Amino acid sequence: MQNDMSTAEKKIYLFIRENSEKAAGMTATEIAEASGASAPTVVRFSKKMGFNSLTDLKIELSAETMQQRSNNTYSDVSQDESFHTLKNKLASNARYTIDETTALFNEEEFLQACQLLEEKDFCYVLGIGASNLTATDIVQKWSRLGKNIISEPDYNTILPQLVLHQKEAVIWLVSNSGLTSELLALAETAKDLGIPIITLTQFGQNPLAKLSDVCLQTSRPTEATYRSAATDSILAQFITVDLLFYVYLSRNKEHAEKIYTTRAVVQEYRKKYF
Repeated sequence: MQNDMSTAEKKIYLFIRENSEKAAGMTATEIAEASGASAPTVVRFSKKMGFNSLTDLKIELSAETMQQRSNNTYSDVSQDESFHTLKNKLASNARYTIDETTALFNEEEFLQACQLLEEKDFCYVLGIGASNLTATDIVQKWSRLGKNIISEPDYNTILPQLVLHQKEAVIWLVSNSGLTSELLALAETAKDLGIPIITLTQFGQNPLAKLSDVCLQTSRPTEATYRSAATDSILAQFITVDLLFYVYLSRNKEHAEKIYTTRAVVQEYRKKYF
């Protein structure tokens, strides 16, 4: 997230990075003096990083410094690598992405997203490019529960539906960067119509997340020469959707029963016709 930091925030970040164990036991004033910033900036920095307070940041920082993560690193693929090396790198990257993403999960955000999905009769899901795969996964999961869930990229089709169902609708927008222009325009329209917005983006401040009512976030994948980061970002999105789906199921026994019923019908169909 360094590119999103101000000059003062970068000073704080660099100090914490180089003195992580020491910083975990310092006050805002002490960190400010050591980094050449101000105490209020230290507090704002911790919140910008996704924590409710500096105390929460220090607790997490302390926990991470105690973990042994020597085998949990990200590495990009290179040309002319052996199959065995590529296999191990991809597996390692997947574990790294999952660990980094699940560490960011906030229960309150997931419960708020579930509540919106339960309260609203219609859910419109959109993702552009690779994120459309995640949107399709969302539709596949919640449609099995009988949810009116629609993924429609054509604005000529979706905008009239949003207008007609604005009181009964929630919109779920998926964009790793949070910068997708089509989704930003759609989010602004939803805001004007009073439609609540769920977003799924990478961690940090981005325009789409700022427009959301509920913001689910994944780890920020390392940009890679061969765009393997696209693979990791989709994996992170799938993990997030899976957890939300499990939370959604656990809140209502009827949801789980619908899954069992639909699965039984599909299995019976396969036995009969295949």
